[in-house]
Amino acid sequence: MNNSFGDRLKQIRLDRNMSQEELAQLLGTSKQVISRYEKNQRTPKITVANEYADKLGVPLNTLLGDDSVQSDKDITFDDFTYALHAETQDLTEENKQRLLEMARLFKLGQEHKDK
Repeated sequence: MNNSFGDRLKQIRLDRNMSQEELAQLLGTSKQVISRYEKNQRTPKITVANEYADKLGVPLNTLLGDDSVQSDKDITFDDFTYALHAETQDLTEENKQRLLEMARLFKLGQEHKDK
C-alpha cells in the first residue's frame, strides 16, 4: 500500500467502490477536500484523521501509513527513548495512543518535507 495519507484514503475509497462524493458524505466533508487529500495537496489534523478512521472502520495506522509490526526484541533504547518513556509512563492508554499518532504524523510530515 502507498505511504501517504491521500494515497491510502483513495485506495480505501476505491476498494469500497465509492465516489469521492460518497466518501465525502460518509466522512462529513466535501468532495473538494477529498480530492485535495487524494492529490496529496492537504493532510488532515490528527483529530480529523482519527475521526475518519472511526467512520471508515479502519485502524488509524492504516490511514497514517504505518502497518509495520515491530517485535519487542528489535527495539533499542537511546537517551531520547528512555526520556520519552519516563515522561509518558503515567499517561492513560488513550493519551498514549494519541501521542503515538502524533509521532506518526510528525514522521509523515518529515518524509513529505524530505521529498
